Amino acid sequence: MRFAHLGDCHIGAWRDKKLKELNLQTFITALDSCVNQKVDFIIISGDLFDTTLPDLSLVKKAVEKIKEVKDQGIPFYITYGSHDFAPNAVSIIDILTSSGLFTKVVDAKIVDEKVQLNFIQDLKTGAKITGLSGRRLGLEKKYYNILDIESLEKEQGFKIFVFHNAIIELRSKTASYPEGVPISCFPKGFDYYAGGHVHEKIEKEITNYGLLAYPGALFGSTFTDLEHTGKGEKRGFYIIDFDDKITNTQFIDVNLSKVFFKQINADKKTARQVEEILKKAASECEAKDKIALLKVAGELSLGKPSDINFNAIKQILIEKQAIFASINHYSLSTEEKLELKIKGENRQEIETKILDDMACSFKIDPALESEVKSKIENKLAAQNGINLARNLLSSLGIEKNEGEKKKDFEKRVLQNTLHLLGLEEVEQ
Repeated sequence: MRFAHLGDCHIGAWRDKKLKELNLQTFITALDSCVNQKVDFIIISGDLFDTTLPDLSLVKKAVEKIKEVKDQGIPFYITYGSHDFAPNAVSIIDILTSSGLFTKVVDAKIVDEKVQLNFIQDLKTGAKITGLSGRRLGLEKKYYNILDIESLEKEQGFKIFVFHNAIIELRSKTASYPEGVPISCFPKGFDYYAGGHVHEKIEKEITNYGLLAYPGALFGSTFTDLEHTGKGEKRGFYIIDFDDKITNTQFIDVNLSKVFFKQINADKKTARQVEEILKKAASECEAKDKIALLKVAGELSLGKPSDINFNAIKQILIEKQAIFASINHYSLSTEEKLELKIKGENRQEIETKILDDMACSFKIDPALESEVKSKIENKLAAQNGINLARNLLSSLGIEKNEGEKKKDFEKRVLQNTLHLLGLEEVEQ
């Protein structure tokens, strides 16, 4: 018996049409591979789509392939990710589940202030599946803290726990996701822990627990993901063979397009020198039929980043028949001293660093009542405040969907924001 484990497909994540299509085709190719590998069922550990209301033309193509696979007797088991979870609204995952295409693995209820999970049993293999969904801002942590672990550990049979969040002990130092839960919050003794949310491939046998695996992003939803692909990060999904225990694991590469990536050090160079280096790099790279990415970082000795004609360099890559071309210069700065000088690899990282810097000066009025001070500390102080601000920026920055009414769009933004603030019950 065997199953496939996919995660973080993020269909619809890209604005560029070519990247958007590549992302979708990678998902379709992965499902074709699942059929060829003769899997008995497929697990998707969150973030199938990049938003709760994705582009319907992409949904249509994805659903056609999902139905084709489902009609061949291969069921799908899915959990919400932090991107496709919708507070106080219907997610596309709910619609596809109602249509019978998916089975959601989370079947939970609160009993004596504990989250009690029920297992869903795969009819063909007898595998027992359960788990928890992901939510923005790491709000799922409170459910792990009150999870009825004892009842889960008592269950007999081949067990799979599906989840969508980072595990603190496995988090790399360069991780861009500060949230996470400790492994001690998970039930022990499961055969397989199917992770999502982390965009890098991780496979680890954990004592007293079992095999834990993150397949990583199937294609990638950010330029940082693509950079990691260019540096050699594998993209694909897992195939797991089992009887009463796991007998074999295999990572299936799904790579429809190669990524060319080169980083340029701009330290102690002038803007003009950096432009010439970038032009040379673009002219010499093998960009044909590849995603071409250049990255320049460092402190210029003379001139400003705006003095460099990045569009002309990008045009060289396009003329060399690159599928897509981009130049990352977020980490490029000048020696001129500014009141606030923050470096980062992307917009999200720069925002986080600015918020981190501002959090150091955050002070709570000592005259406030202790209960009020405690609530403010929990919500706004230190890392919690940074996480909240970062997620509020993301929530307030979402775009209006094609055909979506202004009133509905504003309501969606408001609901997401109230959810992050923990104010879902507030009357409008």
